[in-house]
Amino acid sequence: MRTAARVAAVAAAMITTMAAAPTALASEQTVQAAYCDSSGYTAAQEPMERCTTLTNGILYHVKRYIGPGTNIYTTYSKTGGSTVSGVQLGYNKGGTNRYSSSFSISSGDTVKKTWTVDEDKSCDTSTGLLKYPGGSYQTPVTHC
Repeated sequence: MRTAARVAAVAAAMITTMAAAPTALASEQTVQAAYCDSSGYTAAQEPMERCTTLTNGILYHVKRYIGPGTNIYTTYSKTGGSTVSGVQLGYNKGGTNRYSSSFSISSGDTVKKTWTVDEDKSCDTSTGLLKYPGGSYQTPVTHC
C-alpha cells in the first residue's frame, strides 16, 4: 500500500510540474524578442510589444497587466561586439525616464529589467531605453 501511494504521489507531482512548465516558458518568451522587424514590431505584431534592432543586439520593451498592477519590461539581447560596461536599461512613460542600475553585458548575454507600477498601465504609451557610456537607444512607442 505504501508503495502504491508513493507512486501515485510521484505521478501527481510530475503531472503538476509538466503542466506548469509551459506557463513558465511562455512568460519568458513574452519578455525577450528573438525577432524585430524594420518597423519595430516583434513576431507577435502587437503594438504593446516594440523593439529596435541594433548593430549588436535587440532592445525590447513590453508592458503586461498582472492585476492589480502592470509589469514593465525592458530587455537587451547582445548578439555581437565586445563587452560593454556602464549599461542601463529603462523606460520612458509620461515624459519621465526611469533607469536600472548599471551593469556589464557581453555578446550572447540577455539582460531583462522589470518595474512594477500600480493600476493597469498596459495601454499607456511608453518606450524602452538603453543607455551606455557612448550614447543611447530607444524602442518605438508601445500602445494598444
